[in-house]
Formats: sequence, C-alpha cells, structure tokens
Amino acid sequence: MGFDNEFDDEFDEQEFDEDLEELEEESEENTEEDKEEPFEKIPEEEVETKTPTTKIVSGGKKISVYFMSTIGPGEKKQKLTVNDGNLVGDIKETVANLFGLDPADFHLSCGGITMDETNSLSYYTISDGDDILLIPASTAG
Repeated sequence: MGFDNEFDDEFDEQEFDEDLEELEEESEENTEEDKEEPFEKIPEEEVETKTPTTKIVSGGKKISVYFMSTIGPGEKKQKLTVNDGNLVGDIKETVANLFGLDPADFHLSCGGITMDETNSLSYYTISDGDDILLIPASTAG
C-alpha cells in the first residue's frame, strides 16, 4: 500500500533505519553512563518534629475547664478543652505554654487540693466548667 507524496522520492527507508539505530545506541550509552556514575546526593538536614510518632489514647472524656493564673500581676483566665484521662503533668505543660510560664514554677490546684503530676485529671473528679488554679510552686503545699 503506497501513498503518493511529492516527498516519496526523497525518502530513504534505509537511512531512516540507520538514524533510528543511532538513537537507540545513544540511549543505551546514556543509560550505561547513568549506572556507572550515580548522582551525587545532596545531604539532607534532619528536621526535628514535635509531633509524637504514635498517638497515645488516654481513654477519657473531653471536658471544658477554666485555668486561672494567680502568678504575676492581675488574674488571667483561659478556657481549655481537655481529656480527663490525660496526666496532670501533660496538661500542666500545655497550660504553661498557654500562659507563657515554666511548668516548674507552678502547680495545678482544684478544690483546695494540689494535683500530683503523675495522676490523671479524672482522679480528681474534675467536672465540665470547673476552675483549676495555677499557684506558684513556692506557696503550694
């Protein structure tokens, strides 16, 4: 089956095949060179993340409580939704960030009881809407 084309006379099938073979050989040579000379890897900086690798399930319920800071001039109050299964120490760190304080400088107290950092919030039977005080470490008992 042939087509009449004004360029048919100029087309040389053998020349086309030779060009195709040359391209294939060049491609193979480039592939072999890539294998012989691996790319130089740029060293990557390790990024430090503050996200925990695994999620810790505390098994409590979410409640909204008010944290009142008596540290420094004036009284500050912030509402925060927390899981009552979380440890007091973990909540204390979050509250320290919220108020811009060092966790070692204060204790959490509710109902006149200073909370132990190793207990969960549910240990103290905190209810939704309760106030938790941040009291200076020097005056906590």
